[in-house]
Amino acid sequence: MITLNSIVRDLAQRLPQPQTIRLNGTSDIELLDAQLRAEVIRQVKDGTRVPGYLLGVGLDAKSVKGEQYHYVTGMQYLTPADGSGVANLCAYASPGCKFACLNTAGHGDPRMGDVVQLARLTRTAYWQYQRSAYWTQLIKEIDALIRKAKRKGMIPVIRLNGTSDIVWERTRVVVDGVTLASNIMALYPHIQFYDYTKWPFNKRETLPSNYHLTFSRSEDNHAEAMHNLAMGRSVAVVFNTRKGQPLPESWNGYQVIDADISDLRFLDANGVICGLRAKGYAKHDDSGFIVEASN
Repeated sequence: MITLNSIVRDLAQRLPQPQTIRLNGTSDIELLDAQLRAEVIRQVKDGTRVPGYLLGVGLDAKSVKGEQYHYVTGMQYLTPADGSGVANLCAYASPGCKFACLNTAGHGDPRMGDVVQLARLTRTAYWQYQRSAYWTQLIKEIDALIRKAKRKGMIPVIRLNGTSDIVWERTRVVVDGVTLASNIMALYPHIQFYDYTKWPFNKRETLPSNYHLTFSRSEDNHAEAMHNLAMGRSVAVVFNTRKGQPLPESWNGYQVIDADISDLRFLDANGVICGLRAKGYAKHDDSGFIVEASN
């Protein structure tokens, strides 16, 4: 079996340096070299490369915060928007959203190397080209998460769109041609799933009872954000508030809660602003995606 490290080691020496692109005129981000990306996708398609795991547990600072409330989170990180060259997993991503995406925060920062981005690309290609095997692996990992939570005396919860915006409630679980469930939430009716989304409210109005969505505001969807609030769905807004500083108490007449305290959005009251502080490249955004804290 070809490993991630062997791919990076063998190809890095013979491939040209990754191209650098400028987003919003604010900062340069190095992307995966196109030849390296194509090689990983080819290996996933022919079955010689599989993800090490789909659900990260305890691997990012945000989801770990939920453990103080007795929740253990399994979170999946894919390559967002159309960055994989495989599929567009964020149909409503704005330019500011792509630039400020958590995909480039923390361990995903391209300046820290290719390993994390290659792992996300592998999962994305696996989802796209090896769907039956993907569902089989995801089911095994959810079952393992449930067992782990039980051992720890905690509650398992799942966020599949850590850096994507797939419409999971309309995605059937099909393994080897057999439909196991109308969606993954139906297969685990007693497990809480949750995500952020930029899909308009009327396109994701009807959800499974164990699936919670928080709308994500960006520079080009203000009217939709206000509609979501009016319909009782909470909205995530990223402010330029510095780490350790308080978020504004309200935004456009709606209460702001500190959503950096934990990632457990399904515990929030309905129709509130889930305030977040800009992280990673988002700190340099000038598209309007980041909101001035005084607004």
